[in-house]
Amino acid sequence: MNSSLPEVGVKRSGFLSHLPLRIRLAIASFTSAFAVLTLVSMSYVAINFSSRQSEELQVAGAKLNFVSDLALASRDLQLAATRYVYLGHESARAYVVKDIDRWLKEISKCRDRNCLNQAPLDDIEIHLQAFLDAFTLAATSRNEIASSLISDFADVRAAAPPHSNATTDNIGNDPLARQINSINDHISTIEATLLAYFASSDPQKISDAEAHLTELKSHLASMSNIMGTIQSPTNTRFSIARVENTLFTNIQRIRSYAYLVNVIVPSEARELEYLASSAATEVRGEIAALQTSLQRNRRNFYVWEFSVTVLILLLSVPVFLWTLSSVTSPLKNLAAIFRRLAAGSEESVVDAAVTKDEIGDLFNAAEAFRRENIRERELLADYRELSRTLEAKVTQRTRELEAKNEELDHLASVDKLTDTFNRRALDKALLAELERADRYQRPLSILLMDIDLFKQVNDEYGHLTGDKVLVTLSQTIRENLRASDILGRWGGEEFLVICPETDLEQARNVAEKVRQAIEGTDFELGKTITISIGLSVLIEGTSAESLVAEADKALYQAKSQGRNRVCTTPIAASSGTEKSP
Repeated sequence: MNSSLPEVGVKRSGFLSHLPLRIRLAIASFTSAFAVLTLVSMSYVAINFSSRQSEELQVAGAKLNFVSDLALASRDLQLAATRYVYLGHESARAYVVKDIDRWLKEISKCRDRNCLNQAPLDDIEIHLQAFLDAFTLAATSRNEIASSLISDFADVRAAAPPHSNATTDNIGNDPLARQINSINDHISTIEATLLAYFASSDPQKISDAEAHLTELKSHLASMSNIMGTIQSPTNTRFSIARVENTLFTNIQRIRSYAYLVNVIVPSEARELEYLASSAATEVRGEIAALQTSLQRNRRNFYVWEFSVTVLILLLSVPVFLWTLSSVTSPLKNLAAIFRRLAAGSEESVVDAAVTKDEIGDLFNAAEAFRRENIRERELLADYRELSRTLEAKVTQRTRELEAKNEELDHLASVDKLTDTFNRRALDKALLAELERADRYQRPLSILLMDIDLFKQVNDEYGHLTGDKVLVTLSQTIRENLRASDILGRWGGEEFLVICPETDLEQARNVAEKVRQAIEGTDFELGKTITISIGLSVLIEGTSAESLVAEADKALYQAKSQGRNRVCTTPIAASSGTEKSP
């Protein structure tokens, strides 16, 4: 890895080689700064000028956007007014009122900012207000005309001969009833035709209504000999003149309304669009003139900037290169030395420093770097050895801690005597299974078991024998449970089994299997050991405490009924009958 460093010297050239390095660098920096500052100043002047013209373009663009949006809005307002007039959409009516109010405010702001000439703004505001007034009148007239038409024809029907309630067969045999019903049908048809004309402004609907009126006249003429004897419920004689007057009165109202919505409102909207489009054309002209001026000014600046830049370069580049060459030569030699040092060379480089200025200081720094590098390699080797030793110790301690943690976790959750879950672990498991059952709507049951007359065993045989009974009993229970069941010592001689995915019938089968297994187990006492089991099933809204309490009630019931049996609470038993041995 070690390699010899060639003797390095600084080539002395002319006057600049005798100057200190900082002076030479200052000359190069000043030359570069002067050139850059001149160019930056020129650029700042150009940018500032262009910025002012760009701001003028932005203002003109904002004017163009304002009048263009207004032209589009006038079309949207006309469409919304049409939707309300012909389709009765209340949302369209609200849109028209809200949008016109918004544009009136925008025009007021525009007037304050002087973004458009006063005359166009005044004309736009006048026509916008006229459109709103016409539309408001149309909206009011629309409701009034519809109500008046329905009311007028209701009065006509009230005065007409009453509609016959006879059946279809009877009407066929009664010409008078048929004629009377035909009169009422013609009146309803005329009313419906006028409503259609009101909704569509179709002139053909007027002709249809007049045709139905003519037919009504003919029917009334054919019944002229009997009309005098027919009275309406209001005792007013019915006449064709009343129908005719009602018809033409409402036609006149609808025509006035149609003129308002088909002529006045659209003409105001078109006038708004024309004014906005005219203003947009004027603003586009302003923008075109500004763009032409901006392009001309930029072109002139580019020519001027290019000329000045060439002049600065011709003056500054030779000075800069002359100064730079006096610095770069020794720095290249120094760079070669540092590359070798970086490759691991330990050769001394102090003798290579042949100059007494800052360059010489850099050669001395290279020697100091070499020595520090050697010292750091030695320290790094020591550190690696120490790190390996510490790493081995940490690994060993970590393994020991993990083993202790596993042991502590086991002791914290397992009953030491029976090697089953303790009360703390059972509480945690029950809450988890209860939450899972509630979330997925799955059945859940628990079995609370108690050894019958266990106190007698302790009193007669001693507590050590009692402990053996508990161990044998827990092993027997575990052997007769399913893989998914969770067994734990609830306290003393009580054991709790959590049965996930288990309904009442399945839980009874499990409990009965365990009970029979315990009854058949030889505990080497010369007597039979039995257990009583209380069973409870999860129902909607049941908490863990309630579930255990129900099982405890069932266990108490099993004890009171003679022990050595499986019992359920009344709630759980509602889905099946109790099983006992």
